Amino acid sequence: MPQTIVMLALAVRALLPGDAHETGEASTQPAQDAQALQARYEPESREVSNWRREAMDALEPKPVVAMAALFKAERPFVTRCVKLNNYWCIKSARWNGELATDGEGHVGFASADHGADAAATLLRRYYLEFNRKSALDIVRRWAPAECNVATGIGGMAMLAVRGIGGTVRAQYLASRRKKGGAVRYTAKAGPGGKPGRVSIVIPMAPKTPQFRVPSIAEGMGEKPKPSRPQAVARRRPVKEPAVAAPAPSKPAAKVQVATACPSELQRHRNYASRMVEGLGLSPTDDLKLFADDGTPQPNLTHVMLAMSSFELGALRASSDLVEEAIERAAARLKDGVRTQERKADLSQVPAPRVER
Repeated sequence: MPQTIVMLALAVRALLPGDAHETGEASTQPAQDAQALQARYEPESREVSNWRREAMDALEPKPVVAMAALFKAERPFVTRCVKLNNYWCIKSARWNGELATDGEGHVGFASADHGADAAATLLRRYYLEFNRKSALDIVRRWAPAECNVATGIGGMAMLAVRGIGGTVRAQYLASRRKKGGAVRYTAKAGPGGKPGRVSIVIPMAPKTPQFRVPSIAEGMGEKPKPSRPQAVARRRPVKEPAVAAPAPSKPAAKVQVATACPSELQRHRNYASRMVEGLGLSPTDDLKLFADDGTPQPNLTHVMLAMSSFELGALRASSDLVEEAIERAAARLKDGVRTQERKADLSQVPAPRVER
């Protein structure tokens, strides 16, 4: 079985475009950098051109990766972040090796190494600068909840919009409404062309989670109408039925929009549990990823591997990819310390004395 996997991997590498390797020669770092420079982002397919080669080198399990690369059996094994060489689904922040971003801001990296370096740097920033020590705190910012919709009661959502003169916006909504929806006038244009209000009713799916919250239209865009003078009231016809006095208005309740759907909260808990699995920690404990001076700690490797596994589903980043990224991060930290020490030494050297 291992021999079959190796042979299949070699066949895939030989068939992939731009992946020719000379026999008996190990690829050097300059060669890898040159290949990374040749990578390009293809907006039509929303992928980086070299993602198959990078996946063969940097992802596991190898049989699944080989099947996806050789036979192009991408779904359901290959996610969009795999095609972006971004195995942690990082958003754009002018990272080293960043080529472009997709419609949701996920970065397309020139190589998997660049993506791993960015993940290690971002975790260090979360841990030390943002003081997010636990898995749950990191996940809440790393993968924030995307459900932030306030719905009404009874399976309906009411969206109130202000019409332009009570006509233009209403006609537009009426022409754009879908089957099952309804557009109705709640107030006609007043004297002097004062715009009225138009409501559109959008039926929601029965399975949509319901929250008992005030209507989002309440108290928005409305102004108290000026009381009419007594003389105007006397001009009304005598036969017109009397209008009952409105009940005293109560102070409007504050709108409380749900910050996350229950499914998103559960996703955060599952994500955090995956990160601490095998470490003997709870999702709210300190992960101990970095020392105070920024030195990576042993738990960082485990956490990065678990996060890539959760983000990619059937695939995950290889141990070699993560460990090499952590080694580069530690080397950069040491280089920065030595640079600071040299600057401090130079600042203490007295200036040469000029003889006149």
